Amino acid sequence: GKAYRYADGSTEPPLTIPPKIGENLNQISLGQRIAVYIMMALIFIFSIGFMVWTYWNRKTPIVRASQPFFLYMICIGAIIMGSAIIPISIDDGIASIEECSLACMFSPWLMSYGFVISFSALFSKTWRINQIFHHPKFRRVTITVKDVIVPFLILLSLNTIVLICWTAISPLKWERFHMGATDDFGRRLQSYGMCTLNSKKDFAYVVLLSIVNLAVLLLANIQAYQARTITVEFGESQYIAIINSSILQAGIIGGPLLVIARDSPAAFVLVTVGEIFVICMSILLLIFIPKIKYMKKWKKKNSSSGSSNLSGIQVLNHPKGDELELKALRSENEQLKLAHEEDELELKLLRAENAQLKLTLS
Repeated sequence: GKAYRYADGSTEPPLTIPPKIGENLNQISLGQRIAVYIMMALIFIFSIGFMVWTYWNRKTPIVRASQPFFLYMICIGAIIMGSAIIPISIDDGIASIEECSLACMFSPWLMSYGFVISFSALFSKTWRINQIFHHPKFRRVTITVKDVIVPFLILLSLNTIVLICWTAISPLKWERFHMGATDDFGRRLQSYGMCTLNSKKDFAYVVLLSIVNLAVLLLANIQAYQARTITVEFGESQYIAIINSSILQAGIIGGPLLVIARDSPAAFVLVTVGEIFVICMSILLLIFIPKIKYMKKWKKKNSSSGSSNLSGIQVLNHPKGDELELKALRSENEQLKLAHEEDELELKLLRAENAQLKLTLS
């Protein structure tokens, strides 16, 4: 805009001008930083704790049924996703502009990779349960390394391609924006700093990442809905369905909130970190807490039947499977009736023949 003109008509501030009141930079406060780090610490503590629990109980039937490899992947993904809180909480109050710009680009990498690792395991389990829905004769949900690696590599490749292009061509940068408030001498009093795109075209990278991950998330929710009538051992299918729907809801609700909080760095950081915390904790708690409860019950019973070496979750109830089993039993029953009738007829013939022989001999 136009330069501010003082009483003498010049644009140079006079020597007697009052000192400028400190500018409000709207930086993340120490209390807010501590709050987000506490949330990150909780994610780390629960993830590491559940990994240790999985290793300690790896030979028990409950953990073997859920497969340790699958559980480790969930914990590692949560740790990586939770570590994204560190770059998200960095601003020019504790780092230089260059360091803030580096942190801006680190956060999407960590969030994407953490999500891919955790969600690949969940998606594979959901997909396998959905296969049982279409093939009722399957009676055990077993996830092999190949089952997890295929969706993992596909998701990881798509995310990596987008992130590499984004980082190489037009990475996010840290920028400070001055707000409209000024003092009586035209000096700005407020500003805020944030990660920004270099141009509106760069928003395509955000859209592509969202489409890739939300599409797979939506597919997992559809599969979970289709297989909702299947009951598997330890209630795992129901908990995975809740996790998938929770992640989808967090994305739908969190997106608009991030747009609203865009001009307030503190609010933006709290919403982003809160969304990461909700996603990570919902995955960890809904997967592990039911297993810990079942483990306590199993230890109390200490039944010899629980020492099975089979891996994978057993299907307890499947409407289509029950229908097929009923048809098979009816068919077997009919065959037994026919066999019984044939035996009775043969017995009658033998009796008649025996009577005839007796008459002949007499």
